[in-house]
Amino acid sequence: MGVAFTALLLLFTALVALRVHGFSLAAWHKVIDGSAPSEVLLGEPRRIRSDDWMMQLPLLLSQTLQTPRFPLVNPSVGLGQSMLVPVEAPVAHWVALLRPTMWGFFLGPDAGLAWLWWSRVLGLFGVWFAVLAVVTRGRLAPAAAGAALLVCSPFFQFWAFNGAPQAISMGASFLATVALARARGPRAIAAAALALAAAGAWFALSIYPPYQVTLGWLYVALVVGWLCDARDALPLRHHVALRAVALGAAGVVVVAVVVAFASEASDAIAVMRDTVYPGRRLATGAERNLAELLNANLGAPLWAETWGPLFNICEAASFWMLSPVPLALLVWRRMRGERIDTLTAAVAIYALALLIYALIGVPQWLARVTALGFVPGRRAVIGIGVADVILLARFAACSTPARQGERERALAIAVAWGVVLAGCSFWLARELPGARLPVSLAFAALNVALALAFLRTPRRALPVLVVLSAVSTLWFNPLAVGGSTYLRDNALAQKITEIDRAEGGDTTWVAFGRDDLANLFRAIGVHALNGAHPLPQLELWRRIDPEGRYGSVYNRYAHVAFVASASGEPRFRLHSQDYVVVEIQPNSAEFRALGVTHVLVRAAAAAAFEKLSGFEPLATIGPNHLFRVPN
Repeated sequence: MGVAFTALLLLFTALVALRVHGFSLAAWHKVIDGSAPSEVLLGEPRRIRSDDWMMQLPLLLSQTLQTPRFPLVNPSVGLGQSMLVPVEAPVAHWVALLRPTMWGFFLGPDAGLAWLWWSRVLGLFGVWFAVLAVVTRGRLAPAAAGAALLVCSPFFQFWAFNGAPQAISMGASFLATVALARARGPRAIAAAALALAAAGAWFALSIYPPYQVTLGWLYVALVVGWLCDARDALPLRHHVALRAVALGAAGVVVVAVVVAFASEASDAIAVMRDTVYPGRRLATGAERNLAELLNANLGAPLWAETWGPLFNICEAASFWMLSPVPLALLVWRRMRGERIDTLTAAVAIYALALLIYALIGVPQWLARVTALGFVPGRRAVIGIGVADVILLARFAACSTPARQGERERALAIAVAWGVVLAGCSFWLARELPGARLPVSLAFAALNVALALAFLRTPRRALPVLVVLSAVSTLWFNPLAVGGSTYLRDNALAQKITEIDRAEGGDTTWVAFGRDDLANLFRAIGVHALNGAHPLPQLELWRRIDPEGRYGSVYNRYAHVAFVASASGEPRFRLHSQDYVVVEIQPNSAEFRALGVTHVLVRAAAAAAFEKLSGFEPLATIGPNHLFRVPN
């Protein structure tokens, strides 16, 4: 295993040095000037990944351009955006030590992009290779296959690995817990406790409650199951007091870190908790049905043209699941008196509970007590999928495949699995426009063959499942080199920067129309009021809505777009749950109250805007028209 981790480290170093990554940052080419994305080596940028290229990455790149660099509050966004919550960002603050995926930005913007991408991808593989090596009792082949299955899953690939920090830090916490239980001497105990404190603090500060709660419960199931399974081989009776003190100390450190962080980010946290979305949201599950959950098994990522009730390929992302098949065999054996090992039982119970939550839902009181109220049912997919991989690797390594006398039973289980998937095929064919029933039924038949192969020869079938999942996902993310230079050096960005410098860096911009261009300003270090607001800009909006009549509209995480209106009274409306439109008359006193000095308008609306506003035209760069707001 040491050789494998050395190879991963060398690969990571080389890829960061080459500035290679898989983000769709090059999608900006089409938005700005339609030029060819020369930085893309393979594949194509995915505009659907706007959470990355349009929202998060410009914020991270903006941190490298501020003076001083890496501030706690980024002045380029509205009246200032906290960089401690809710997004992870590089900051000149002790919290940066506990967000290792951000470290690369201190080396430069393009190094930061590469570091962020590969720390997620290779970190997910490396940590879960180690976790599954524990789960499989040291069998490295199924452990490696399981880790590869995670990396190749639709869920991680189609979300550009934005759930990887939570999965990695949870896995690291489990490994540190295992090390603490296995440690035989005081130094080893102290080192394990230190590692547990660091990993636990990282997990606690990877701020995204839907994944943290889901994976936190998986950590509990894994630890309980592993301790029960391995207790006879653990030296738990030695250094009992020291081990308990070390465990308690690790817990105290994690709590202290969380308290210190909460104190420093208290204002931002208070704003976030009071938002209409997502702060006051209480989830109770029941946001997925079985067909939606199993869409990857039916090859939907390869043939779906539009996603209907699943919205898009990212929201639909799941895992190619198979664990119900070996679990059915184990349950049948249990009915005949054979024991199911405790680790498998614990993880299976966890997966079943989460499946019930995602498919059926739970009462509000139970959602509050378990903290699942922070987890929309569709976000529970990460826990169900990771548990599936754990169970598959465990069965492949530690359970007896279908015996000679169980061949008929294995065939029946595989066929039953196919029947379930065939039923799901009919739902997908009805709900997804462009779906073809024969294609999804063919995938259902493929799953029957795969299930039967897994029951008979799981160690050979597991790599086949990895290949199938890889074929359905690895085409999605592009392979690119850098990209931050283009954002700064394109003609539009250069002109905006030139205007800003001529004004002593004291410009304030608004982009009328789509909100995507508004996010360009922060990526080049220029101040703009709209674009993505991870935290609502309540003080800004009170300037034009002093009575708070529209508070329920703008008090949320939102993408904010401005639309020119002939009406004198500003209005806010929801375009979607996280998209706010501000309708305002450009030459009104309310618009001037926002402090805007310059405006960007796209060509289609430029003539009408100039007539309505009377603003001074400054430049036209491609389809983008720039105006100065008169004093």
